[in-house]
Amino acid sequence: MTGVWEIDRKGRIAVLKIDKPPLNLVVVDDIYELGEKMSELRMDDEIRCVVLTGSGKAFIGGADVSMFPEMDPTSAAFLLKAGHRVLREIEEMEKPVIAAVNGYAFGGGCEVALACDIRLCCVSAKFGQLEINYGIIPGWGGTQRLARIVGYGRARELVLTGRMIDAREAYQIGLVSQVTADDTLLDEAMNLAKILAEKPPIAVALAKDALNAAAESSIPMGGSFEALSCAITMGTEDCAEGVRAFIEKRKPEFKGK
Repeated sequence: MTGVWEIDRKGRIAVLKIDKPPLNLVVVDDIYELGEKMSELRMDDEIRCVVLTGSGKAFIGGADVSMFPEMDPTSAAFLLKAGHRVLREIEEMEKPVIAAVNGYAFGGGCEVALACDIRLCCVSAKFGQLEINYGIIPGWGGTQRLARIVGYGRARELVLTGRMIDAREAYQIGLVSQVTADDTLLDEAMNLAKILAEKPPIAVALAKDALNAAAESSIPMGGSFEALSCAITMGTEDCAEGVRAFIEKRKPEFKGK
């Protein structure tokens, strides 16, 4: 079976795109493949940042709802847990992942975007946790990550009503950090990826760990983790290079050591 995810390597940046027209609807095999592609990029020492996007008018239109009536609770739990594992791997990946939302991001598609570190979208993008309209609830972390990113009040309203929001509202509530013209989205995502790819890899990985910990621990516990992580970075060659570059007024060359 031909996969639906394509990797385009551009120096230190990898663009990972789903191409499953017309709406990039996903089934469990597509999620497994996403996990495999992310693992491949995680192990690639040349890649320092990943841009996740979709083809056509959809980022990821969501799960293929036509399969829902055929699923019993046992098979549904299998699918949902698989999705949770893959999205957690994206969240915990040592390299930053940018979601370039080029169109519809509904249900599972919105949940994939939520698992990424930074979300950009084009003006024609649409978001929504639409599951309540099909008699179910979000099952790939939508109730959890959405609440942490946009706040519990807004998350409750979006999940319980199942309504769509446009790019403007997504920006207003903090779901995305930037809105671009439709034809410049990937360029803007690549510009951001280039900035991230030049940062010290060890510090980036530990910063992601500390930020993830912030969502799951108290300030004292998270702060202790942060302090220990910071101490580790101070013993790296990248730290020494960063200080030297600052003193010498030049651009640092981080090696990930």
